[in-house]
Amino acid sequence: TLSTAASSAAYFIIMSEAITSVLIASASAVAKVFVIGAIGYVSAIRPKAAPILPASAMNAISKMNFNLLIIPLVYSALASGVTPSALGSLWVVLVSGIGVICLSYAVASLLGKLPFFRVDDRTDFDALRIAAAFPNIVALPILIFPTLCEFPVVYNAFYEGGNESTDGEKYKSCVDESNAMIFVYFFAWNLLYWIIGYPTLVAAGKKRQMKNDATLSATEPHNPPSDNTFDNEELQVKIDIEGDNQERRSNNSTAASVPEGIDENVVPDEDAQNGSEARRRLKGIMTLFTNAIIQTLKSPGFVAMVLGVITACIPPLRDALFSTGGPLRFLGSALESLGRAGASVGTLVVAASLVHQANAVENSPAQGADTEVGALNVSTSNNDEEHSMGATGLRESMRRRRSSLSQLSIRVMNAIKKRKPTLRMHFWFCISRLIVTPAIVCLLIIAGDCGGILNGFPNLAKLVVIVNSCLPGAQLIVLTLKSRGLSESASIVAQVYLPSYLFSVVTIAAWTSLGLIISTPNADGSSFCNR
Repeated sequence: TLSTAASSAAYFIIMSEAITSVLIASASAVAKVFVIGAIGYVSAIRPKAAPILPASAMNAISKMNFNLLIIPLVYSALASGVTPSALGSLWVVLVSGIGVICLSYAVASLLGKLPFFRVDDRTDFDALRIAAAFPNIVALPILIFPTLCEFPVVYNAFYEGGNESTDGEKYKSCVDESNAMIFVYFFAWNLLYWIIGYPTLVAAGKKRQMKNDATLSATEPHNPPSDNTFDNEELQVKIDIEGDNQERRSNNSTAASVPEGIDENVVPDEDAQNGSEARRRLKGIMTLFTNAIIQTLKSPGFVAMVLGVITACIPPLRDALFSTGGPLRFLGSALESLGRAGASVGTLVVAASLVHQANAVENSPAQGADTEVGALNVSTSNNDEEHSMGATGLRESMRRRRSSLSQLSIRVMNAIKKRKPTLRMHFWFCISRLIVTPAIVCLLIIAGDCGGILNGFPNLAKLVVIVNSCLPGAQLIVLTLKSRGLSESASIVAQVYLPSYLFSVVTIAAWTSLGLIISTPNADGSSFCNR
């Protein structure tokens, strides 16, 4: 009995030390990310007169970061960290990435239909569930994993080489393998974004824009009659004649398009119409899928991935670039040095962009109102000076009415601009993106591990999948909406992002800790479920 108690106590101490090490590792990794993010935040607002990271520079810095820093990181990570024998295990990361993104979309959609989480505005809901499905899987993970791999409890657990390897070799292997898995996951992210995310996002933004235009058109003033009766009547005659000509051309075109021997009054067969509609939809889906594949294959990130894999499959070239003393080591070292800066710069840009988007939402309505009202007052003043001598009481009344309606239109526009996400919307987004989705992913990995389904699944890949499932939304969602001129949907998504990024400080640390516990093999090499 005493020996059993002693062994139980020793096991408890060992497990407590291991869990403490895991918690320290995950907390340190997340703290590093958000310290860099805090620097980006401060740089976006200080000095107040001329910030270090101004809003006007964000697009240029982001483009520079991806093309000059992230692309070299993608290539060097795959070329130096992937061996031909390890390529066969990366497909599971690709499939897992597709599954997690689809799961995220499903979770956001289902939670959004529950009474407690329901998002009243359907258009905002469509845009935000795309944001919930596509997390920020590059800037954050490539900062988190190098810090995790610094801890012996991590690099010893995931190293599959011989015992004679040094700690530095184990650390490098952990970083290179995790980066390779992250970028394979990013390929799945890109593929689904162009197939599902981008079209849905743009359609949601256009719906929001159409609603706003409809609201504004309902408040537009009707043109009152003026003394220029002759000009108005002449204009109306021209419009009528042009309308008649257009109608006549349309009728002629329609008649010419009907083949001879077919009665125009005959109603087409309903089955034929349904078949034509089905073919049209199928053609649209195939076109969308083809365009997504082309966009993905043409992207610089995919090209860098392919070149990295090709280099990894040619050992002499890989050794020349990335082995100490290799003839091309200067080139490989330059690419690695550029890549190391990409993660930090990306995090700075993300933090600064969140600040600028929030400021733009707060400031643009007031500025827009002042400008429009000022223009209205100038226009009214000029009209008064020009026509004051010949103005009649009726015309003054109509002018005041027109001015009143114009001001009503401005107030409606300002109300649209000032629209903010509801507390329920924030709660739904954070719960679905940061809590429910990673919880389901963890349960699925535990179930698959205990059921033997994940036999042969790399342990480090489990951690990569778990961490990528708990990250906040990607900045590309906001940039896509802004680039298409859909600024209001972009502002709603940006406002939802800010608290979710702050809340993710806690959730990422928690899920990373749990992911380490689930994915780290036992001392005898067995998995979490002792398999």
